Amino acid sequence: MAKMRQLIKSIAKGIVSVFPVRNVIVLQTCPPFTDNTMAVFNEMLKRGLNKKYKIVWTRVDKSKPLPHWENVYFLDENSFIDNIKSFYYRKYAKCLLSCNGFLTSFRKGQTSFYVTHGTPVKSVASYYNIPDNVDYILVDGEGTRALTARELKGDINKCHALGFPRNDVLSTSKIDLHPLFPDNPDDKIIIWYPTFRQHANGEVSFTADKAIPLLHDTETATKLNEIAKKYKVLLVLKPHFAQDVSKIKACNLSNIKFINDRFYVDNNIIPYEFIANSDALITDYSSVYFDYLVCNKPIGLVWEDYEDYKNTVDFAIDMDFCMKGGEKIYDLADFEVFIKNVAEGNDVLKSDRADVMKWACYKEIGGAAERVTDFIIDKAGL
Repeated sequence: MAKMRQLIKSIAKGIVSVFPVRNVIVLQTCPPFTDNTMAVFNEMLKRGLNKKYKIVWTRVDKSKPLPHWENVYFLDENSFIDNIKSFYYRKYAKCLLSCNGFLTSFRKGQTSFYVTHGTPVKSVASYYNIPDNVDYILVDGEGTRALTARELKGDINKCHALGFPRNDVLSTSKIDLHPLFPDNPDDKIIIWYPTFRQHANGEVSFTADKAIPLLHDTETATKLNEIAKKYKVLLVLKPHFAQDVSKIKACNLSNIKFINDRFYVDNNIIPYEFIANSDALITDYSSVYFDYLVCNKPIGLVWEDYEDYKNTVDFAIDMDFCMKGGEKIYDLADFEVFIKNVAEGNDVLKSDRADVMKWACYKEIGGAAERVTDFIIDKAGL
């Protein structure tokens, strides 16, 4: 059966290769219309590339309402017909662009770009293997080229440091978040993005008895809420979708609010626009840490289960250097120190964050969507 599939693939490739590539750009990300791919797409629309090129989004769920853009088409991976169309467009497209999964070059005249999902923190080398026929790989800063090549098992010469287009909004968006939380009109807002501890696919489940690190039960949640209330700080917590936080949410806390992806849709705001306008970030072992460096605001790192996590999941980076820009939070006492610092405007690790930013981020803040689009136009001959 495998030999038959390979034969069919070879025949199809031979037939397709007879015909020239066409003015088609294929885009892919998961979920659709997000991440670096979306930021580049918006820049393409701004430049009118959709006037000359048919732009095709794959992996789109057509059962949901879809936006309308001129000369932009959508393919649903759950549709047999759309899968055939997807094969057709991917084999004839002049340019292929993805950041979740890979769209590979199939024949001469095509150019494939992997614009990346983020700077690796946890090692992905055991299950990521970027195909040889991906032509260019986007990374954020010069220091992350070797890291990305190693973790993706790709050619470092294909890795180009141009900054992440999705991060442009982190330095440009200026909006007031308080109308989204009318019960806390004067509170400083800290966004809390914890990495998953228990996942639906069973990959990481060593803290299955803990819903959120440091927020193990309703008693702890109540104490933390009182601390936040004391310093007039609102903690906006976006748990991983696989986490069960129903008991804590039931406490109806005044200064700890839970949001999900629907929150952004309902309030017509993109996630990084929301993050950009917070007063500080709390996370742990997530690449959002590197992205938030652009904001030049305090970062807290919940480090309660660091040793357990390190023994379960390999880290891709030097944690001592890379994470030195975040205040380590091991318990509620540390949490109070961080909240107090944010409330009083004490940015205690500003210089350390600057050191990490020089390594991790592009040398100039903003403008990544323009740089990356220029690069794509040049390399793909658009």
